[in-house]
Amino acid sequence: MTSERPGYAGLAVDGLRYLGEVLGLGERFDAAAEESVRTLFDGWGHRVSRDTDGGGTRQDAVSTAPFEYSLVLDGDRVDVRLFFRPLPERGPVSATGSWERGRRTLAELERLGLARLERAREVADLFRPRSERAAFGMCLAASVSASGIARPKVYFDTLAAGTERSRETVGTALDRLGQGGAWGWLQRHDPQGMAHLMPAFFALDVDESPHARIKFYTTVAERSTAELEARLAPLGRAAAAAAAGLVTDTAPQGSEPLDTPGVRPTLCWSMTSRDGAQPDDATLYLPFNLYAPQQQEARGRLRRSLDPALLARVERLVSDHAVAVEGRANPFHWAAAKLVHGGRALTLYTSAAAVEAARTARVPARPRPDALPVTT
Repeated sequence: MTSERPGYAGLAVDGLRYLGEVLGLGERFDAAAEESVRTLFDGWGHRVSRDTDGGGTRQDAVSTAPFEYSLVLDGDRVDVRLFFRPLPERGPVSATGSWERGRRTLAELERLGLARLERAREVADLFRPRSERAAFGMCLAASVSASGIARPKVYFDTLAAGTERSRETVGTALDRLGQGGAWGWLQRHDPQGMAHLMPAFFALDVDESPHARIKFYTTVAERSTAELEARLAPLGRAAAAAAAGLVTDTAPQGSEPLDTPGVRPTLCWSMTSRDGAQPDDATLYLPFNLYAPQQQEARGRLRRSLDPALLARVERLVSDHAVAVEGRANPFHWAAAKLVHGGRALTLYTSAAAVEAARTARVPARPRPDALPVTT
């Protein structure tokens, strides 16, 4: 269960192995997790800080980890995903450094037959960092299973050319990818969202799936569920109803969580077809631990959404985290669902720090043999 590997890579391997245990992902998952992290974090997994090259502690790695986990929960199935920002091998982190390291990782995934990069290459020049206001350069994500890496995704930085060109950059990228019609539809039907293109992600699935998506993100400024439903109405009644259902499932009964001060929800528009006249789907992300701060509240909300057998597995993580964290906090900072083609699937996002806290609560750290007291 414990890993001998140091740095961010060791932290990620430990976290994945812990998730594999509590979620029942099988005996082969441990080895696959280590091999997957070795590939995804190649060249920088030894780091424990975003500012220095070495000399830090495990806690330094936990507090600065450039990655998080997500659990895609559907019926009795769970898919574990790793989202991360690639870092340069050494020195301070920069958008340019993450861009270059991310390109190397994508090239390796392509060499291994795990990624198709044609679409990414069509738009890469738009997202190469060239402004001091570039946010992160590049992020990547992939599923990790007992069979290894699957469904990789690249997240480009929409602020690469500066904040004032973010909207132009997104529109040009969509047009190159055959989504000019969908972009025009969004200008007409979601002008509020097009004025708030944050978080600054433009995401591409880079696998061979016919359902590979193109996505970008907008802020939910609406302060009531009714306003959010009205915003989504052009996408269809089902989308509006699904959004209202997710809000209801993650919030206290009778409340209006969208009016809660703090982190704003996010609405992600997604396209798949090359000649789409409008988006195929949208995903709503809600700040789950803002709406349900405590573990008991989180359990109550999850009972509304999850298959009982899967709920029991997820509750192990919630319980372990509650043991470790003062206040028995909800370990999931986002809950998300597709609004058109998602069925009953729910995705929960949790940080490296939350998973490490839960892991260490479940398996107390053992002293090294050379640190054990000597008896005579």
